[in-house]
Amino acid sequence: MSSNSETTPRARTFLRRSLPLKIALAISLITLLLITASFWMVIYLLGQDFNDLLPLLASNGGMVHIPAEDLHARGHAFALRSWRVFAITLGVGALAASLFAWCTAKLILSSAHRLANTANRISAQALHERLAPENNIAELEPVARAFNHMLDRLQDSFTRLSGVSSDIAHDLRTPIHRLLMVAQVTLDRPRSADEYRAVIESAVPTYERMGRMIENILFLARAESQQSAVHATFIPLEQRLGAIAAFFELLAQERGLELALQVDQSAHVWADDTLLTRATGNLLTNAIRHARPGSTVVLSGSVASNGGCHISVSNEGEPIALKHQARIFERAYRVESPSNEEAPGVGLGLAIVKSTMELHGGLVYVRSAPGHPTVFTLWFPPPPPRAPEAGPSRGRISR
Repeated sequence: MSSNSETTPRARTFLRRSLPLKIALAISLITLLLITASFWMVIYLLGQDFNDLLPLLASNGGMVHIPAEDLHARGHAFALRSWRVFAITLGVGALAASLFAWCTAKLILSSAHRLANTANRISAQALHERLAPENNIAELEPVARAFNHMLDRLQDSFTRLSGVSSDIAHDLRTPIHRLLMVAQVTLDRPRSADEYRAVIESAVPTYERMGRMIENILFLARAESQQSAVHATFIPLEQRLGAIAAFFELLAQERGLELALQVDQSAHVWADDTLLTRATGNLLTNAIRHARPGSTVVLSGSVASNGGCHISVSNEGEPIALKHQARIFERAYRVESPSNEEAPGVGLGLAIVKSTMELHGGLVYVRSAPGHPTVFTLWFPPPPPRAPEAGPSRGRISR
């Protein structure tokens, strides 16, 4: 009952605001009025002619002879009056139709003008401007709603981009100030070559971190503008994940962790080797950083029945709250936890993973709950129908 009660007012609103319905009803009304006026005038003229002929008819029922010239003159006059009435009726109808078409065009263009005026008012300082769908005709309501949804997405992206820019500026300012301060102290008085060398060596990790940060920002910018070319090939899953695990094994041992590998044999994934390695490496870096000491980080890979591929990284540590799980793939979003040490970087690792999967047409998602391991999963879609045969693949490990 509730659905019917909601549908009825909605239908009434649509019928009241529907422009094609109004046009159809108006044209039907104009046509009906023209036909009615034409018939009335014809009947009126016939009635006048009949009244003119009545005195000529005999009251006793006899036949009255009417000269042919008189009949011809009356017929000619009747035809002239009929054509005159038709022309007047046609002119009035054309004028009414033209006036109606002009009003209809104004109504349509008024909604378009409101859309254009709203678009002209939108700027970086006025992203809150929106169209009111109820102030437009029913057929333009979906356009207004789509326009508003586009503005919502733009405002959200602009807000997040502003936050990312602020975070990046803050994270770059700190190491730059530190390097500047060290350089100024070092240059304050003459020092030995060993002292200069020690200062330069201490600054190298900071430079490397800043370089990685800039490289990640450039990668995200190219990925979002679809400038990153994806050179997908068939990659042996066991060979590639084994190489990645071997690269991260030393880092895991330094943190007192074990790194386990579980991969289907003879499995292949259709992906870009460099991008796959980078995405998987980012997930392993996060897993090792947040895993509980003495636990095991598991890197697994399997092939789905439709030809797609799943690559998962799981670790045992503090679970990710549900409110954070939907946002951890955003740029510069980091889950602050007093129990964890401050993580290096600006929170771009998972954003890069998401962009990588979007370039492949795949997905990345996370499962985390108290008492269960936190699992990040990459899903790569199946290869295209005309993909080349799987062959050996070699790639470089990069972080």
